[in-house]
Amino acid sequence: MQAQNNGENLFKTTCAACHTINKGRLIGPDLSRVYEKRDTDWLIRYIRSSQQLVKEGDSVAVALFQEFNQIPMPDNNWSDDQILSVIDYIREIDAGETAVATKGEPSAVSAKQMPDTAGQAAVITYSDEMLKKGEALFYGYERFTHGASACIACHRIQDEFFVDGGKLSTDLSKSYSRLGSAGIHAILSNPPFPVMNMALRNKKLSEDEIQSISAMLHSVDASYGESPSRSTADLTFVVIGFVIAMNLLVIFYILYDNRKIPS
Repeated sequence: MQAQNNGENLFKTTCAACHTINKGRLIGPDLSRVYEKRDTDWLIRYIRSSQQLVKEGDSVAVALFQEFNQIPMPDNNWSDDQILSVIDYIREIDAGETAVATKGEPSAVSAKQMPDTAGQAAVITYSDEMLKKGEALFYGYERFTHGASACIACHRIQDEFFVDGGKLSTDLSKSYSRLGSAGIHAILSNPPFPVMNMALRNKKLSEDEIQSISAMLHSVDASYGESPSRSTADLTFVVIGFVIAMNLLVIFYILYDNRKIPS
């Protein structure tokens, strides 16, 4: 029982941001019956470091990496027993779903019934107020309720804002089309990435803040996502640089023309 509880805790605190069990794909694949699809040794290695298998050229690991938008699954410094406890928890949930279905009662929503919003056009409606709030939170004009840093500190987007933003993490210009509403919500509510998780520790975003950021990213994706090669901000820097260079040339010319020639 202790091992099962440990597996449940690990899954809910680490895995649930990107995976479900028999509720459809999220950022990563649905993990229902994964223990029947892959052998245990492979699962242990993959859960501990999926990118190591990708680097080794493992065909399954590479295919999964490509299928799920090349979003790397964070490494987990777990023991074999901890990983096995997570697999046992998945097995336990599957057994419960099967038992419910056998009794003829409504079962949990299956993967086929869950829409995969990532990569698909979705009809999203949001108010101007929500969009403005999302922009204000992203750029830091408005503080997050629990003191989280503005998104622009680490991320950049293709926008008309003068400064592109931080480059410590992913460009979010097309994050909505890659992850969908559910994926963005999962990451912001329970970050699976170590650095982001540490940054938001004890600074959890409210549901309203998550929805506002999601609306903002949806708007950016629709407006600027098709031109990732060069943003307006990049062009602004080029123009400013040109103007400064011309001014320096003019000043240099004036000083040179008015120089005193010794007799």
